[in-house]
Amino acid sequence: MSKDDNIKKAMEEFKDFNPTREQMEIIEDLAQAYSDKSEDDIFIEIIRVNEQIEREMTPEEYEEVFEKLNSIRPFLDEEQLKKLDRILYMLGRDQN
Repeated sequence: MSKDDNIKKAMEEFKDFNPTREQMEIIEDLAQAYSDKSEDDIFIEIIRVNEQIEREMTPEEYEEVFEKLNSIRPFLDEEQLKKLDRILYMLGRDQN
């Protein structure tokens, strides 16, 4: 599958995503809360949050989170891809 095909597929998956005002506020709050954190601090927080959502979600919902993460790959530059791979590795979800 070409990169253009991957982008089209990812866009299709997100076409119906319309965050609510509440979801946008949560995203804004998270962005503000982590704006002064180091990359390592953020990775540690990701691991903590992952453990929490894994407990709270059904296995299907949890798996869908990782499918969505992988679907954004076509939109990421090389540095962002490395960071995503690092996160997935730390969560035991290595794609390699």
